[in-house]
Amino acid sequence: MSSANLHERFDELIKFGKTLLPYQNNLEYLAKKGKWEAQCQAILERAFGKDSIYLRKFQAVITYGNKEAHITSGISLMEGAKEDLDLESKSDKLGKIKREIQEEKAEAERRAAVVETKQLGSVIEVIDMLREELKRRSQLNQDIMNMHKEIGEIRSILNEMKDNLGKLIRQTLEQTG
Repeated sequence: MSSANLHERFDELIKFGKTLLPYQNNLEYLAKKGKWEAQCQAILERAFGKDSIYLRKFQAVITYGNKEAHITSGISLMEGAKEDLDLESKSDKLGKIKREIQEEKAEAERRAAVVETKQLGSVIEVIDMLREELKRRSQLNQDIMNMHKEIGEIRSILNEMKDNLGKLIRQTLEQTG
């Protein structure tokens, strides 16, 4: 039985108990009273268990000598039990709300961690790209330096050839000349 149905049933039995006042001593009334007592005991057991104080007290109350007093006391016990049930229900609702808040907080933290992880992954990816670019530039710089060295060697060779050609031309001019 759901919590709402349980509350509804307590209300019905409390209302039914109040219709039993004042006490009467006829068969129809006694049958209604017996039905009410059995239903009250059944709902108390279902709601609170066989060893509940409400069930034990209710069972003790229905054996009172004063018939009207035991109905009034029984109604009062049912009202008290319903109040406890209401408190328990409110406590359950509060607990449920707290659990939902904790779950939402955990989800928010998880999402923040995912975002942070993605950000760190992006940073690492950028660092890797920069490192590769630095390696590439370093290789280019090395290649350029090698080209400068080779160009310098070519210049030296050309200058040497120019000098040799110049000597050869002078020698040839001196011999023909």
